[in-house]
Amino acid sequence: MKLSFILLLISIHFILPKEETFNKIMEDLENLETYIKEYIKKKSYTGSSLTHLIVCYMRLGAYSSSEWSIAGGQIPEDLASYISSKDKEKGTSAQKTQTYRVIATPNGDKIDFVHMFAVMNGIENGNSFSSNYAHLVGWGGDTEQLLEDIMNIEGDLESIMNQTKNYYFRIKGGFDEADLTSDLDGPILLHSKDDNNNFANIMKEYYSNKENNKDRVNKFVELTFPNLIEQINKETFRKEIYKMYNNDRLISILEGKKGIRNGFLSCLLAGDIKEQYIQQQKAAVYVVSDYLYENYEIIVEPTEGAKEEKEKETEKLKEESKEEEKEKKEDNMDKKEVEKGKEEENDDKKEEEKEKGEPKEEEKLKEDKIKEKGERTNKLIEKLEPMDNTYFDYKTSLKLNLINLFLLLGFIFN
Repeated sequence: MKLSFILLLISIHFILPKEETFNKIMEDLENLETYIKEYIKKKSYTGSSLTHLIVCYMRLGAYSSSEWSIAGGQIPEDLASYISSKDKEKGTSAQKTQTYRVIATPNGDKIDFVHMFAVMNGIENGNSFSSNYAHLVGWGGDTEQLLEDIMNIEGDLESIMNQTKNYYFRIKGGFDEADLTSDLDGPILLHSKDDNNNFANIMKEYYSNKENNKDRVNKFVELTFPNLIEQINKETFRKEIYKMYNNDRLISILEGKKGIRNGFLSCLLAGDIKEQYIQQQKAAVYVVSDYLYENYEIIVEPTEGAKEEKEKETEKLKEESKEEEKEKKEDNMDKKEVEKGKEEENDDKKEEEKEKGEPKEEEKLKEDKIKEKGERTNKLIEKLEPMDNTYFDYKTSLKLNLINLFLLLGFIFN
């Protein structure tokens, strides 16, 4: 009996229409804003704006650390008790707004409700959509969370990015779809808020749009990265987002605390990222920047200025490519000339060595002839009978002189 009753409750919970759940949350949010307005009037409170008190109160439901107190500021100590007393008096549940986390909206989006208000709180307290705490409390802080999730993945940049996109980007409890949507919607909803329109009405209208994601990325980029609105080169967009992330001192402090940067104190000056985490850090930032770029570029018709810039960039790339090809050809020609010169130089050296080491053919023949004649002379002399100088007669002397004369003439004419 008990089991069947529990199953019945569960089934009722899951078939509960999305609009009813969302509308109940909007009702609580509207009551919260009403009670805070009454508090400001009753207490003559001038310490901060209505918007600040709403988003700061909401943020405290899940983010109450000392770091968040710096980024988001504070609320009066008696504000929470005042809202609680109003709930009891009116039979409402405004204070429950601090407990809503991932919820479904009428158009099918998933948002982390409290996280989204925490993003608004940091932006509002820093008084900037594109600096101060804006990056840390939203996309930048969640990108750091994504980096933590992929720190154990190894490989080159492309490999790490593929694994990040295919698995870790959707991991529950990490930088998931609800976080991403909340990071994008927080600045947009805060920008729409004024004293004449409450958050509940703004959110009802915003989340009734079935094609919401087509506008969401555009508005977020325009608010958060105003200098990159016409940045239509994907690689440049990556590098600019990475530069913002890597040079943000608050994010670097967060990374230092998590052991990603070299020393916590050095992170006050944006300390260096540890060598083993450089590729992972780039992968985390690039996955986020690619998502923004791809969704922004698809749905935004480039302005005339952007088109001209793209054409110039294309022409520049073509010229650079031609210049590179020309330099390569020149380098190849220079290499061939150098190699040819070396070959000629080697041939000259070989010729010199040949000339020095071996006598010329003519001189060798001449030496052979002289040698041959010398040998013939020695043979002739050997044939002569040995003579005693004491009895050397006239005829013999004449005979020897004639032989020497003939030999001398032979040397001269040959």
